[in-house]
Amino acid sequence: MKVLVVGGLGFLGKRFIRKWSQIHELIIFDREKPFEPTENDLPLIAIEKGTVEDGKIYDMVRKYKPEVVIHLAALSGLRKCEDNPYEAFKVNVFGTFNVSKACLENDSKLIFISSREVYGETFDKESTENDSLRPNNVYGLTKMIGESIIKHESEKHGLDYTILRLTNVYGPEAGLRGANRIIETAIKEKKIRINGGNQLLNLVYVDDIIDLLMLVVSDKRSSKQIFNVGSEDTVTIKEFAEKVSRSLDGNIEFEYFPQIKFETISFRPSLMKLEAVFGFRAKTDLKTGIEKTIDWYANNVN
Repeated sequence: MKVLVVGGLGFLGKRFIRKWSQIHELIIFDREKPFEPTENDLPLIAIEKGTVEDGKIYDMVRKYKPEVVIHLAALSGLRKCEDNPYEAFKVNVFGTFNVSKACLENDSKLIFISSREVYGETFDKESTENDSLRPNNVYGLTKMIGESIIKHESEKHGLDYTILRLTNVYGPEAGLRGANRIIETAIKEKKIRINGGNQLLNLVYVDDIIDLLMLVVSDKRSSKQIFNVGSEDTVTIKEFAEKVSRSLDGNIEFEYFPQIKFETISFRPSLMKLEAVFGFRAKTDLKTGIEKTIDWYANNVN
């Protein structure tokens, strides 16, 4: 199958390439400088440079005619979006409009990576795919609008899509963001900085997401569906930091700061739909995922 991975050199994209380039024909589209593929990356068809905000995404879809487009490109990070709202709307909203229109033109299926942040707080026991969306921040708002664009294109023009609302993804190669920020600073500085501490995280290991993407690419049961994607591991930021500390033998200093005002406090996802449709559960428990991430940093980061 021919798959165009938009934002293919980011956290999820690089992991997807490494695992599935031998199975699918991949085209990588990213704003970063293209790299030269190695034998392990083959059979990549091409690596193209560009952004979702400009018109080149249309050219890419016309040129390669992918059966599936995985839309990973986004301005992410809550603080980055709050500090750069214009850029967030340009990339996450107008960019998603361009990707969806390009997919519609070629009759490509669109897999859109959304976020738990579209929900805001969980008001009942768990947030289900049918709940109202009340985002607390710019990132969640732009992802919610991106979803609305895709659903509109589907209802009016027949776009095939799958929307995946990811919870807190962590693991090797994530960079200094989210849960990985805690892991990396603990390793490098023997210190963990915590804003607040009682906010709930639902943590899912990156390779479990990559396995699910493989299912969604080829399984027709995902057509025109929205899924929460997470794990059984819901903990507070403080509890997560303590688990990281224990995995590093406990010699870690904790520093506490006020909670960031645009962060969601209480979020618990319902994963029943994902399991009912695909029988899918994240298989990497939190302890194992933390240890794998620490091992990666130890071998790859100076």
